[in-house]
Amino acid sequence: MIKLAQIEIFFCTFFVIFRYTIFATHMENLSKLATIYPNVKILHFYVDIRNSRLDFKFRLNDGPKHVAHYGLLLAEFAGLPSSVIETARSITSRITEKEVNEMEVNCLNYIQIMMAYRAAQRLICLKYSNQKEDAIRQALHNLKESYIDGKL
Repeated sequence: MIKLAQIEIFFCTFFVIFRYTIFATHMENLSKLATIYPNVKILHFYVDIRNSRLDFKFRLNDGPKHVAHYGLLLAEFAGLPSSVIETARSITSRITEKEVNEMEVNCLNYIQIMMAYRAAQRLICLKYSNQKEDAIRQALHNLKESYIDGKL
């Protein structure tokens, strides 16, 4: 038998999960969106890189993924002429270290921001739920434990 509290949590979770989707490739600056808008979730497809070779695993993982010169590796994989790739490498080398550092900071901040946002979502759901005081206390305790364990 499903309890009313479980049904409320399901519906709250359902409405929280429904989102619009933007799909972009090697546009790491989009990771800034997660630091500006906490309801943005960033996912990436896992790619194994060995000896400058790409091995696509087609596995969706949570969080941003920085792959240095992914576009260049992809161009080589696709068989573009070496002159085009070398020109692209020359242009890429002009990208400042500041921009790379900024992307890395955005990636690190993303995890903390998403955990805080998910905790806030669950707190709002609890606020408007019709659960009894003991159930709310237990839910708050579980939320605290999940937050401490980094499992939100």
